[in-house]
This record gives sequence, C-alpha cells and structure tokens, in this order.
Amino acid sequence: MKKQILFFFLLGTLSVFAVERVSLEQLQADWSKYTNQMVQLTTPLVVCGSFYDSLILAPERIYCPEEKAVGLADGDSTMYWQIVHANRAASICINCRNAYYKVRTGDRVKNITARVTGERHLVSGQGVKTKHTSVDKLPKPAKGELRVVGANIENYFADLGGYAHKRTTPDQQALKTRKLVSALQAMHADIFAFCEMQVGDKAPQMLLAELNKKGPQYGYVTMPLQDMDRIGGCFFYRIDKVRPFQQPISAYRDTASHYYARMFMQGFEEIASGERLIISLNHLKSKRPGRTQYDTNLKRMDNTDSLLLMLPQALTLYGDADMLLLGDYNCYTQEQPIQTIVRAGYEDQLMRFCPDDYSYVYKGEMGYLDRCFANPSMAAQIVRVRPWHVNADWYYQHGAYKMKDKSLHRYADHEPIIVDLRLR
Repeated sequence: MKKQILFFFLLGTLSVFAVERVSLEQLQADWSKYTNQMVQLTTPLVVCGSFYDSLILAPERIYCPEEKAVGLADGDSTMYWQIVHANRAASICINCRNAYYKVRTGDRVKNITARVTGERHLVSGQGVKTKHTSVDKLPKPAKGELRVVGANIENYFADLGGYAHKRTTPDQQALKTRKLVSALQAMHADIFAFCEMQVGDKAPQMLLAELNKKGPQYGYVTMPLQDMDRIGGCFFYRIDKVRPFQQPISAYRDTASHYYARMFMQGFEEIASGERLIISLNHLKSKRPGRTQYDTNLKRMDNTDSLLLMLPQALTLYGDADMLLLGDYNCYTQEQPIQTIVRAGYEDQLMRFCPDDYSYVYKGEMGYLDRCFANPSMAAQIVRVRPWHVNADWYYQHGAYKMKDKSLHRYADHEPIIVDLRLR
C-alpha cells in the first residue's frame, strides 16, 4: 500500500514538473490551458524592457503607438488602438533571476523554461540566457564634415541640493561624469547641444574640466541665468573648429519662464570656411508618468508656438538661412507638436535618414523623443543623421552599475542624435 502511495505521489510530482515545448502562438491561443504548467518557449524572443526582476519579451521590438499612429491628443485613432492591442498581444512578462543591469533591450533569448502563472505572465526560478546585440562603434566624421550632436544628459548637476538632491548621490555623480566624458570623447563632435544641464556656469565648467584633460579643447555657451536649481540647455563647441557668432537668444522673452533656459538658439561659424549655421536647442514639457498625453500636450504646443514665432527672428539676427533644430521634444513622431513643426517647413531628418530607429525606450516600447529638424537650406547640407545606441537599451538607474564600471553606456536615459554636415 505504501509503495502504491509513493508511486502515485512520484507520478503526480513528475506531471507537475513536466516541461512542455510550446510556441508563443500556442501559448497565446489558450493561456488557461497552460496555467501552472512548466513550458519551454520555442519561439525566439527579444528583450523589450527590463525592470528589476522582470523582463518584457516579444518576437520583435515594439513601438510606442504615437510613434507610428496619430495620438489621442489629436483625436481618436483606429490605427493607434490597433497598435496598443497588438503590443499587448505580442508581449509577455517573465519574472527571473537575471542581474537586470546586465540585460539590455534588444538582447535575443530562446528556449526559455518557465511556469505559466497567468495570461502574459511567466515565472522562472533561474536566469534567462540572453545574447547581446552588438553596439556599433561610431566612426569619426569624414574630412570636411562638421559633426553636431544633440544629447539629453539627464539632470547633470554640479550642486546636489534642492532639485537634484533626490536624483543623484556624490558617488553616482562621479560615475555619471566619468561615463559622460568617455561618451563625449567617443562621439568626436564639433558642437554638442545638451539638454538637462544645470543652469549657470558651475555644471558646464565641472564637465569641461574633465573633458578638456585630453583631446580637443571645448568652450561653452549657456543662458545668462544664475538660478542654480533648475535644468536648462548648454552648447559645447570645439574651439579649434567653430566659434559662437553673436549672443544666444531665447524662445521666451519672459526670463521668469521655466523654459527660458530650456529653449534657446546660438549662431556658430566654422573657422576654416567661414560658413555659419544656427542651432535651436529645445526641451519641451515632459509627459507626466502614468498619464496620457492629454495632460501636457497643450503645454508642449505652447512651447512649440513660442519656438516657431522666434525662429524667423533668429534667422534675421544671425544673418544666415541655415537652421538646425535639436533637443528632447518629449513627443513621438505622430504627436501634434512634431507634426506642427514639420508643417511649418522644418523637415524631420530622423524620418528622412532612419525612420524605423529610436532614441528612447519606455515600459518596453521604443520611439523617438529626441529630434533633428532642418529648414530646406540646412537639410541640403546634411550628410547623415542617426541615433547612437549607448543609453536607452540599458537599465534605467545609474545606481545599478558598480562604482568601478568604466563603460560609457547609460550615462543618461536618451540616445544622442549624431548629425554630420558639410557646410557650404
């Protein structure tokens, strides 16, 4: 009798832990059939996002709906909702023991063994084996080309009180600076247009002190403000290649405006040729986490209207017709502010050169928040535009990295946008 009991117990135990090979399509067809069972997924999957002990997986990378379809702020869009439902249907979430800061978006995985605990949710008692996708080495610009880089450097502060107090620690600040300097040196840029650098002189000077220790020497242009507890914009320029032409101007006449330092323009002159261009650096109102774009679309449109009013005045002031618009617009491609700028005559250069790429990843969905626009005369002088994937595919928190990390990856949350020009 005891032997029979033991036999049935072992048989039941084996049935519980039996692993069934299934494709993702089979699993999606009837989740209830496999709930509480061990399965091995035979469908190759890609990591779309990583969050502490969880990974979001799908057969291919998935786009934020507003990247490919008209968003809700512009009226209900059938295509928008189709993408929302398709993203949900394609993706699954798996709890696992992976060191989340070592897994990055775009990694390939296959033959995952896990227990199905509910619809679109699995649990694995061990880590998931991932295969890293290669990161392209950024080539230097060709002879005669000028390189301009637009980059959100994610709350770069010299003073760690006030606004920055809860966002970084001294050790993380040192790590961020080390990573950022390595990345900037690897970009070989003649002009950097930075979003999210602390207003005033302290932060630019702190970063320049490290950047200028070796290699080309850079100077900087920032808005003449002394409010040290806010983020703004800043230009770095290679002093042997370009020089600022006249003074920076803002898209906001009200100097008390929060966006006075976040939307401004500067003329630059290439020393070798004497050719000029105007760069407009813009950081539009961010979206509120957990909310729809309804909440902040009107504020971003206000930013956009102020920008478009100022651009013709800048062309007159700087005496040049070549206008390049860079920065973090906090809008995906099909959202109203982006389309308004395009309709005003400023071509979206990312859609021209690499429309299916991305600069940001949020909750497993990718798209462009960082932009590059040009008026017709400037567009004719652009050789190439591309995002450089050194940030967005890595886990969010800087604190996830060991303090001895010497890589340049994840110095911020946005990808830099690399623009190569041949001025004439």
